[in-house]
Amino acid sequence: MLFASTMTVMSGAIIAPALPGISRHFSEHPQVLIQLILTLPALMITLFSPLMGYLADRFGRKPLLLLMLSIYGLAGGAGFLIDSVELLLASRALMGVAVAGILSISTTLVGDYLEGSERVRFLGLQSSCMALGGVVFINLGGLLSDWSWRGPFLLYLTGVLLLPYAWAMLREPSSQAGAKAIHAEEPVKVDFGRTALAYFTGMLAMMLFYMFPAQLPFLLSEQGEISGLAIGIALSTAAFTASIVSFGYGYYKPFLSVMTIYVAGFVLAGAGFFVVGATHSYAMAIIGAAISGLGLGAFMPNTTAWLMRITPQRVRGRVFGGFTATFFFGQFISPIAVAPAVIWLESLRNVYLGMGILCCLLAIFMAILGKTYLRADSRL
Repeated sequence: MLFASTMTVMSGAIIAPALPGISRHFSEHPQVLIQLILTLPALMITLFSPLMGYLADRFGRKPLLLLMLSIYGLAGGAGFLIDSVELLLASRALMGVAVAGILSISTTLVGDYLEGSERVRFLGLQSSCMALGGVVFINLGGLLSDWSWRGPFLLYLTGVLLLPYAWAMLREPSSQAGAKAIHAEEPVKVDFGRTALAYFTGMLAMMLFYMFPAQLPFLLSEQGEISGLAIGIALSTAAFTASIVSFGYGYYKPFLSVMTIYVAGFVLAGAGFFVVGATHSYAMAIIGAAISGLGLGAFMPNTTAWLMRITPQRVRGRVFGGFTATFFFGQFISPIAVAPAVIWLESLRNVYLGMGILCCLLAIFMAILGKTYLRADSRL
């Protein structure tokens, strides 16, 4: 279940270092189309996660998970053979549907198998494995991309290799549906204002974070010839520092409010963007990515914790389904939002500086909200 959860990160992280090589091979296509090869699975996750939850309830967790692992491995690994951007995008879209199923079912199985503090500990371990998986797979992808831009696609075959183990070890949970759903008549009040703000903040954080895997390889390539492994190391620093901050959330949260963490997160993210945009040094670009990772790494657990507090238990599933959709939509829309910004600001380096300014403005906005409309949340 832990390894299956890392496949969400693998869907994009593996091929990020190969983007410059893919761009050179398909040089007749615009750069934004090449970047969609990275982020298209996120759109499929956004669109298909709710459906996968329904199918898992209808046909069972284990059969659907085994099917999705098969599709993941075959559709992902097909990139090694495909020589057409259109077909590559189609295979990535199909793989994204599989990731939606793997993510939904593996998380659901945590709830099916575990309870109480054991479940909380496992969810923390799951988040940590997902973040650290990004570090490992980005570097593996960078190593293979030095051999060929097609090399990283072979790593997706792990979905097929995992099949026998998943079939042997996982059990179909006993159905208890409906036993606890008797009191569904009373209306439930959802704070749509705070929920929408949490959705927007999560989406924005993912959009900003994905500027590193989607854009940093091209920025580093502008500075001269650079290996895929070096690109992978640069990209993995943001994922690594983000994983540290996410893992430590339970330790520093008792001393900081939800709004304070948002303000600090945007300030750190902005500082990192400024460093990346201002420097022409590979080493400083790594430092900038690491600083931004420290800021953006807190957003996922912070937003989840905030939503848990403000959402009634009976509608929590629907609210978190919407959060998952908007969160991954931020990943998908990242290169689409950056493309016109590059034209307007005349260079990718200026876009990083512009994002630094945006993060500072968002920090001020959150600080003001914490003193006014969200004053109650400043004590959470």
